[in-house]
Amino acid sequence: MHTFNRIRIVRIALRLSLAAGFLSAVADRFGWWAPFGQGSWGNMGAFAEFTHQLVPFASGWLLTVIVWGATVTESSLGVLLLTGWRPKFVGAASCVVLIVFGTAMAVSLGMESPLSYSVFTAASAAAAYAVIDQTTQSSD
Repeated sequence: MHTFNRIRIVRIALRLSLAAGFLSAVADRFGWWAPFGQGSWGNMGAFAEFTHQLVPFASGWLLTVIVWGATVTESSLGVLLLTGWRPKFVGAASCVVLIVFGTAMAVSLGMESPLSYSVFTAASAAAAYAVIDQTTQSSD
């Protein structure tokens, strides 16, 4: 009889939920949630305004670099999480990105914002994904 490796199942759940979070945020920036009546930004301009709230010293070309840098980073991490490529590296990178984002939210918008949006919870999930060894056998 085949027994499920609970660690493997948890790693897959972490990987897929983190990927969904990153890719959903990117989809929102391009307005891909709008046909479903969903989304916060709906376009890159609105996302740039939100980013400017988080990084008020950035404007012009620097804001553009930050907006597109974040978009490329989150897209890449989402795809890499979906593929399961180099879990320790991708998990650690995801954790760092989420901590930076959560810290910027806390400084600019107040501590309630990253807590209500579970940014630090997602960062902890990314850290867990990075450190949980999928070869560990679960025991009952």
